[in-house]
Amino acid sequence: MSKARVLGGVVFGAIAAIGIAAYAAGTQETHPSELFKQYCAKCHGEDGTAQTTKGRQLKARNFTDAEWQADKTDADLVKTVTEGKDDMPPFGKKLSPEQIESLVKNDVRGFAPRK
Repeated sequence: MSKARVLGGVVFGAIAAIGIAAYAAGTQETHPSELFKQYCAKCHGEDGTAQTTKGRQLKARNFTDAEWQADKTDADLVKTVTEGKDDMPPFGKKLSPEQIESLVKNDVRGFAPRK
C-alpha cells in the first residue's frame, strides 16, 4: 500500500472523528435546562435536592430521591406541573405541553440516581 493512501486514510479518519465529536458536543443538552433553572430551581434547586430556602419552607420534592422517582409516572408528573399540587403552583398557562414534557423527561428524571 502506498504512503499516499495510508496518509489519506489517516487524514480522513481524523476529520471524521473531529466531525463526530463536534456533532456530539453540539447536541448534548445541559442539565438542568435553562427552563428548569428559570421556573423550578428556586424551590427544587439546580441540583434537584430542594435544599433552597424556598424549597425547605414549602417542603418541595427532592428529585434525587430514588424511591419517589420510582413511584411516580411521567403522566403523574406532567399533571402536577400542569395543574399544580399542594403548595406547587400550576404551570399549564405559563408553559406549553411540550415544555412541561421536556421538564419532566429531561430535568426531573435527569436527577434520578444512576443504578
